[in-house]
Amino acid sequence: MDDIEQHSKTDRQSFFSRLLGMNKPESQSDLDEVISDAGDREIIDEHTEDMLHGVFDVSRLRISDIMIPRAEIVTIDADVTLSKAAEVIARYNHSRYPVISGDKDHVVGLLLAKDLIPHMTGGEDEKHIRDLMRPPIIVPETKRVAAMLYEFQAKRYHLALAVDEFGGISGLVTIEDILELIVGDINDEYDDEVEAQDISPVPGSDEYIVKGQTSIEEFEEFFKTSFPEVGADTIAGLVLHSLGHFPKPEEQLTLGQFHVKVLKATKLQILFLAVKKLPEQAEA
Repeated sequence: MDDIEQHSKTDRQSFFSRLLGMNKPESQSDLDEVISDAGDREIIDEHTEDMLHGVFDVSRLRISDIMIPRAEIVTIDADVTLSKAAEVIARYNHSRYPVISGDKDHVVGLLLAKDLIPHMTGGEDEKHIRDLMRPPIIVPETKRVAAMLYEFQAKRYHLALAVDEFGGISGLVTIEDILELIVGDINDEYDDEVEAQDISPVPGSDEYIVKGQTSIEEFEEFFKTSFPEVGADTIAGLVLHSLGHFPKPEEQLTLGQFHVKVLKATKLQILFLAVKKLPEQAEA
C-alpha cells in the first residue's frame, strides 16, 4: 500500500472515529466542525457533507422555518364543482390541495388529485368535493421538523397544515420539504417541463405559465404583441413597474392584452406567472 492510499485510509478512519464519538464531541457544533473538516480535506464529497449538515438541520429546525407560507398555499373551495376543482389542479399541478370553507383559516379537508380523476371521466360531476376529501392534518408551527418527519413516516401521510398560537393557518409543510433539507431540491416531471422552457401552456386551459425572467422580447414574439418601453428587460420587471411594489403570490394585474397572476415569488424575485389573453372587449 503506497503512502497516499495509507494517508487517505487514515484520514477516513480518523473522521469516522471522531463522528462516532471516540473523541467525545460535546455539542452539535463539534460534529459540524468534524464534518466540515472532512469535506475540506475531501474525505467525504460535497454532496455527502451537505446531507450530513441537512440531518442536523432536521433535528434543529421547526416547521415555521421551512413551511410554505399561508399566502402561497393553493386551496380549493368546498362548494365548487368537481370541474372547477379540476381546473385548479390543471393550473397548479400539485398532488394535494387543502379544501376550505370560506377562507384559509377554515380548512375542512384535503383533496388528492388522484381521488378526483376517476369521477371526471364521464364529463359530469358525479360527486361533491366533500365526498372525496380526506381529513386534514393540523400541527403547531412550533413542532420540530424531526418529529414531523417521524409522524409522516409512521402515519403514512405527506402533507400537514401548520397553525400559529391563535389557531390560524400559518403555512403548509410536506414530506418533500423535509427531505429536501437533506438531499437538496426534488423536482417532479412538471418542474422539469416548466424549467425547460420560459413559456408553457397549461393543459386544458387558455393560460400559460411564464417564468419571471422571460425576456420581454421573447414574450412579445411568442404572443405576437408589444409593450411600451419602460426600462425593463424581463416580464418580472414589467410587472414590478406596473404595480409599483413587489407582489405577493396570487396578486393579479392587467398588462396590455393580458391578465397576469403571480403564482410563485420570493421576497426578492418573481419566479412564475400565470398569463391569460383578455377578450377583445376587456382589452378595449
